[in-house]
Amino acid sequence: MKGHNNEKDTIATLEKRMAILTGAGLRDRRRIMEAIQVQDKLRQKSKRWDGVAEIRKWRDLRCLS
Repeated sequence: MKGHNNEKDTIATLEKRMAILTGAGLRDRRRIMEAIQVQDKLRQKSKRWDGVAEIRKWRDLRCLS
């Protein structure tokens, strides 16, 4: 009888752990998808932006000071 209760406890514990892990995975996936959407919106807004030229401009301004 003891072994049977131990087995039920073990199964219950495993079920709880799986629920926690599954929930965490879904939460992470949602956050990743939100980050991708933000990046896509920013990318659309900055199509003509040239990062190299912008950095060069700031470096030149700093060197002149």
